Amino acid sequence: MAEQKNRRRLDVLGYRCTPELLGDSTVYLRQFPDAVKSLWTLLERRYRDRMGREEVQAPYTIATTALRCLTGGYAFFDPERLFLVSGRSIDDDTLCDAFTLMHGLAAGLEIDDIHLGSPVALAERIAGTPEEPRRLADYLTRTPQGQSNAEPWVYRSATWDFARQLTQRSWNVDGKEISLRPDNVGGFVAWDHPWANKSGTAFAIARGRIAMKTMPNLADPVFLLSASSTRVKSGMFFARTVLAETDAKGPVIEVEMVGRSHIRNISRMALQVLGRLKMDNSVLHQIQAQVDREVAQAEEAKARGVKWYPPAGDLGPIRPIHSKNYKFPVGRGVGMHFLRELDKHVRSVFGDVARSPQIFFDTQGFKRVERRDGLYADPQDVTRSLTSMGYERLTLACLWYRDENRIRMLNGLAEAYGLDASTLDPAEGEPVTLVEGAVSATFHRVPGVLEHGPESGKLDDLRRIATLRPSPGTLVGVWAETDYDGNEDEVDESAELAETQNPPTPREDRPRRPDDAHDAKHRTRRSLSQLSVVSQFIKDFKPGKKPGDHPVQLAQLDLNRSLGLIDRRVDNVMIDHVGSFGPQEVAHCGIHVRRQSKRPGERSAKICITAVVLKPPASEGLAWTLHGWSYTDRRWRPYHLAQTAYHSKDYPSGKLAMHDDDNAGRKQVAVVIDQALSELHHYLGGTPYTVTVDGLATRRLWEGLHNKKQGQVGKPGTTWLPGHTLPLSERPLAVIRLNKDDDEVIRPISHTTLNSEDEILREGGTTTLLYRLEPDFGDPTWLLSTVPVQHDGSGAGRLGADKTRWTASYGSNVEGELAKNEMRANWYTMNATEIFVIPLREGVDSRALAAMTARLCHQSLAWTSRTRYSVQLHAAQQMDLDHPQYRRSAATQDPEAAPVGEAQLDDQPDGE
Repeated sequence: MAEQKNRRRLDVLGYRCTPELLGDSTVYLRQFPDAVKSLWTLLERRYRDRMGREEVQAPYTIATTALRCLTGGYAFFDPERLFLVSGRSIDDDTLCDAFTLMHGLAAGLEIDDIHLGSPVALAERIAGTPEEPRRLADYLTRTPQGQSNAEPWVYRSATWDFARQLTQRSWNVDGKEISLRPDNVGGFVAWDHPWANKSGTAFAIARGRIAMKTMPNLADPVFLLSASSTRVKSGMFFARTVLAETDAKGPVIEVEMVGRSHIRNISRMALQVLGRLKMDNSVLHQIQAQVDREVAQAEEAKARGVKWYPPAGDLGPIRPIHSKNYKFPVGRGVGMHFLRELDKHVRSVFGDVARSPQIFFDTQGFKRVERRDGLYADPQDVTRSLTSMGYERLTLACLWYRDENRIRMLNGLAEAYGLDASTLDPAEGEPVTLVEGAVSATFHRVPGVLEHGPESGKLDDLRRIATLRPSPGTLVGVWAETDYDGNEDEVDESAELAETQNPPTPREDRPRRPDDAHDAKHRTRRSLSQLSVVSQFIKDFKPGKKPGDHPVQLAQLDLNRSLGLIDRRVDNVMIDHVGSFGPQEVAHCGIHVRRQSKRPGERSAKICITAVVLKPPASEGLAWTLHGWSYTDRRWRPYHLAQTAYHSKDYPSGKLAMHDDDNAGRKQVAVVIDQALSELHHYLGGTPYTVTVDGLATRRLWEGLHNKKQGQVGKPGTTWLPGHTLPLSERPLAVIRLNKDDDEVIRPISHTTLNSEDEILREGGTTTLLYRLEPDFGDPTWLLSTVPVQHDGSGAGRLGADKTRWTASYGSNVEGELAKNEMRANWYTMNATEIFVIPLREGVDSRALAAMTARLCHQSLAWTSRTRYSVQLHAAQQMDLDHPQYRRSAATQDPEAAPVGEAQLDDQPDGE
């Protein structure tokens, strides 16, 4: 028998939720009968009729908020799944009063006109439902297939006790003794140990979150821990969330503010309910009192003609939290050392019952195929891809109106195509050759098109540009400048606050952000799309630590992606057979689904569905090609044409993952996607294919993606999995479910090498390998561990790798001393993409497809570093992110962290 080799284990901040870990933890549960559901549905219908809007919900948070104040924070009411769970017992009469008041306010009554002596039927039914103490460990149930299948109320409440136990003991870290406080949502806060800037005028607090989730083919749920540097505002203006302590022993309370203006308030109805329940001095009243004081101070300052800013000073019991990425003296992130020390603290508190899932490396490593200078594709790869797409030439139309950006574009093209920039000075509209006989660029000065305003981006103006007119065998792309950099790293809070009191004078040296209707970038992209021309825009130049014009470089890479250009790096990662099919005999489709939340005045949400297929070469020597489909166009086309067809139209209205959505509506959406897959089968000429989806975004569409459904077989003709309604010959070979959501995916913290006796040989810090999570049964889950480029990048210094912010340096300006302000800098941690493969044909190897998916993340299509999604899903996502209507505020700094499928309030808490 061969001797077992050393093994590399991935260490994670996650722990199996077993009966031993939960111990005797008990909560109080009311499981309501169906009659409560009927009465609740009637209340919701009447409330919507009164409000005149279908999308609103009955204000049950009024009752929940009151109950949390009564129970010290731990209470959760779910009218859809018919339960109320709390950490303390709730008196029947108090419960009846709370729901009677909520019902009356929802009906439009004044608070004093609601008679508590005549409770409504809904309140009586709720209060009449017996409250029963439940030992959580007794309800860790499983499906017949062995999958974890606890009741939703268990997932909602188990984290409360985990946080309670974790915070009972001080945390010894970096030579300091840190006391932790639980919060009311199942997390913890280092409340008494804030991080401050050097002058002590700005603060952040370490906040941990605990989520209880299932994982496929694990018999136990898993507690997932994460942490953040939560920045505290000095005042209530712009605050959407407030943390507050009720007493020195109880949990810290998280309170959501209501309203849409720069100053938000506590729900008036919640305060009224608390008043009738004889709780006139609750934490909610204290928060509202602070809001009122600041409003009065601001108004008084305005009357005196001076600007008002909230006073800086020590933190009090009420701490408003920043909701935007403001410029701030304390950086974001907690660093790797924080998470590793937190893991040690968990194990010291819970002992041997804190067991992490076993995750080991067992695939080959990644070999990155670098581009020329690590950035640009070889010009020969560009022409090879053009030929594979059926084109002879590529023409880049460079639209500009400021001389500086024309020069930046010329320099960028010279760098990309290996030319001497000093030789490039084309006349207006005259082509400049980039690759002889294959690639050229023309420059057009069009200020009327690119300057923001109602006249920008007009279709007639663009039609006058000769380069944009269709020509046989020529692929055209537009590279343009824009006079507003919409991706500023951070917003200046003081400037934003000043705008609410004194309208600012526009700065001549920096254009102000236009409204959506007058944004030339979005208007121009829409018009270009109507001409079937893709476009990318460059941002203003910002000097960085590395040489080079990065906005220009990245814009070119994105433009190549939009054009569908694919270099040989993709060929090099497609090396695994898929069942009986060779690596270049299978296509790979990615389906992107997102719901964009309603804006004021919109009747329904916007549903966004795009799909992209990575098609194998038609013959030896040719390149892979990209093709796309969208919900608005519903036709498979080459990627660049699918993009323009999608961008030329408004988002359609639709219901997906909404609170009032129903199963029938979701099935209709799934059937539409299946029709697209049927058309894809014919578009590919019968070439077999796989389907990759984001599990969080699509979990409501396909029941077979759910963790607890693994091992089950869906009925033929149902929307069990993508393509399940189709004939067997048209279905995919496998479905690959990805998840990159930080609240759903277990977080890597280090790696450890073990010998055959499981003894530790050595310990390591970061890792970028693919790991296999050992299942209790069935197919495994795979985790692609990733180190953010900001952590390892030039000058990053891997901040947070060996200390927490409690011992961070403030830097120094003295020559020869430490210059970097570690407290102000952002600190990063590893993350992971979860890969779960569901084979749908005999002989399809989940390991091979997991490795292929990881390589398609590692060797990205256009980016110079790893993406969180594989090529086909990333390209489908980008179709949506580039849409002229995509809400710019929805995008985050990191393009790879942009949301795909927004988690809804009523999503299954166990990740189902």
